[in-house]
Amino acid sequence: MDTDEKALLRDSLAGIIRDTPAERLDAALTDFGWPDLLDDEPAVAVSLLFELQGKSLATTSALSAVMARAARVEEAAIVLPSPGSALPSSTATATPSGLRIDVRGMVAASADAPPHVIVPVVLDERPVLVRAAWQDSWPASGTGIDPAAEWSPVTTTLEVDEAAVVGDADAWRRLRAAGHRALAHELVGITGVMLDLAVEHVSSRTQFGRPLGSFQAVKHKLADVRLWQECAVLASDAAWEPVDDHEAATAAAIAKVTANRFAETARQHCQQVLGGMGFTWEHDFHRYLKRALLLEPVLGSTEALHAELGAQLRAGTDPRLAML
Repeated sequence: MDTDEKALLRDSLAGIIRDTPAERLDAALTDFGWPDLLDDEPAVAVSLLFELQGKSLATTSALSAVMARAARVEEAAIVLPSPGSALPSSTATATPSGLRIDVRGMVAASADAPPHVIVPVVLDERPVLVRAAWQDSWPASGTGIDPAAEWSPVTTTLEVDEAAVVGDADAWRRLRAAGHRALAHELVGITGVMLDLAVEHVSSRTQFGRPLGSFQAVKHKLADVRLWQECAVLASDAAWEPVDDHEAATAAAIAKVTANRFAETARQHCQQVLGGMGFTWEHDFHRYLKRALLLEPVLGSTEALHAELGAQLRAGTDPRLAML
């Protein structure tokens, strides 16, 4: 797909997200053919949609679709690990009739409970994927720092037979890598708006007869954010290059960590240069800040992923990756 085609596709997706009510957005994307694009051009489909989703703070079920396809399992709502955890937070225990799943995680809230879920679990000290019929209530709305994102915690117990295990540790690795890539692109979109809002503010406000943006301290802070923006974009793009599953998982984790660092730097510096305006409900900055805070720990906090990547480096198992 050439540059002009990508630009046209981006404009079309942006129009759909802008003009479609939230409750119809999934259906509109399906009608547009985004699932087919995900099959044919996954890098284009994910990077464009999730960056636009971040910029507009839209909510869709696309993350589950992306991860299920990557794991090569039948699409269903996915119970993500609890925020901060880089490994499944749900566990499975063998019973005489099959498996007992102690579910601990987070899900995208909706009005109706899904018929089935995919739950990453730890079974015999190894991560696997279990497909199960949902047997409990389902959160109808989001909770936490950003309810508009529609993420809610879930805690329940499911009983399944052993045939419900639909993916091994490799499937879990592919599923998590797909989630890392998508979330990295979404954080790039969210945090890019945070930077734009800060730049707009310091360009239009004056102090001592000079634009705020002309002060060296302000320039340095925003330059630091801009640096991490470039790193996050490069890392997110590079995460699509490896073809080996192990390399892809490492590159995706690096992309997520770098996007987290971009968001963290923007939260600190952009909030400071916005001054009192950045703390008001009338200004849009708080909406993006809360969404970034919500997504940063999903599928592993910065600290957890740093520890995992560091362990690979010490063990000498870290693959050679694209130069950033």
